Amino acid sequence: MRRTGRTGRTGSGTARLVSDHGPQRAERSAEGSPMGEASDTDATAGNGGGGSSLADLSMATAEERTAIWSLMASAGPVFPLPGGAGWMVTDPEGVQFIHRNPELFSSVGVMDGGELPIVYVPASVDPPEQRRYRKLLDPLLAPRVINAMEDELRVQVRQLVSSFAGGGGCDAIADLAIPYPTTVFLSVFGLPLDDRDLLRGWVETLIEKSPQMRPEFAEEHRTASWALYDYLLPYVEAKRANPGDDVLSRILAADGELEMTTDEVLGICFLFCIGGLDTVTGAIGFALFYLARNPELRRQVVADPSLINPFIEEVLRLEPPAPIFPRVVTQDVEVCGVPIPAGDRVMMCIAAANRSSSIYDTPDDIDLGQADRGHVTFGGGVHRCVGAHLARRELRLVVEEFHRLIPDYEIAEDFEPEIMWPSGTLHLRSLPLVFPTSGGEA
Repeated sequence: MRRTGRTGRTGSGTARLVSDHGPQRAERSAEGSPMGEASDTDATAGNGGGGSSLADLSMATAEERTAIWSLMASAGPVFPLPGGAGWMVTDPEGVQFIHRNPELFSSVGVMDGGELPIVYVPASVDPPEQRRYRKLLDPLLAPRVINAMEDELRVQVRQLVSSFAGGGGCDAIADLAIPYPTTVFLSVFGLPLDDRDLLRGWVETLIEKSPQMRPEFAEEHRTASWALYDYLLPYVEAKRANPGDDVLSRILAADGELEMTTDEVLGICFLFCIGGLDTVTGAIGFALFYLARNPELRRQVVADPSLINPFIEEVLRLEPPAPIFPRVVTQDVEVCGVPIPAGDRVMMCIAAANRSSSIYDTPDDIDLGQADRGHVTFGGGVHRCVGAHLARRELRLVVEEFHRLIPDYEIAEDFEPEIMWPSGTLHLRSLPLVFPTSGGEA
């Protein structure tokens, strides 16, 4: 049974979510960057919170991830985390309620720049201040702007695929899923493409070695944070003085109420690095993984390009690279009938909400026929992902260009999936593919 929700208020002034019964679709990719901070690794998987710590479980295989998100959902639509760490919300209606009420669920502080003099804007800023940043950024990454970028973005992915298409095999992660999003970011922001590996190294450290997950990572994380800051700062200053034809220059050229300080611009750059690289890497890897292990699905998608977008939406739904998003409650509130006091932290389990049987007929499998029912992988409400259009375009171009040169392939026999966990995002560490050799023409 699908359910709809509406907000109400109790007599004591506590906000609550009131559930009815009737048809409901999940929000479709609605800024929370596609990154979410790290998953809350103190969460327990299992009914009543009596299971294993989420941090101790393996996310390596599709079957393991399915089991984990199912266990999370079975613990209830909203349940407390151990040690008073906050609350986990697994119900899609509860997640949508949080997205639609930023005045009750704050994003301030959920992504911490540490000792850096920046804020991750706009994802870590609440309305009304947040609207200023979106007013500047949304037009810069609107579909018509992405359309104008497409030829260059296509050339970039085509060059990467061509470099290994003639070899009979590749690691789809190392050879494509990692370098492509980083190349896109550098080109869109007008930064040197030769710095791709350098940038990627810092970003991987920031995502995979957060001191919030393990305190022993603190110094390494701090070093990478300052290295990225010191790398970006001279380019921001140079482009402010001599703007070019790129997104970073356009941000710096804004005037009036939209004029940004240097640290605001650096906060935007950090957000795009943290939110737009590893997440797209994850989505590319999962897309090629499912196509490789399901030849019939691959043949359908290759034969009918109109199925590419539905396939991408289903991959994003089934395997959200950032499976859990945090918020902080600003006043006493009820979510799915569960009272949550002001000041507590709530974690939206996007991965569980995306697999709700109340919305999807086959919640744990890719089903192109249900792709139009949407998902919450890109967040929702005022914090819907600012880079969603660009991310979707990158994914579509990868599917098109990879299969233009390599229509038939399979996963290497000795493949053992590995995913870094706990981590801020989920992505396969490697994906060895084998295929007939080709000329590798661009």
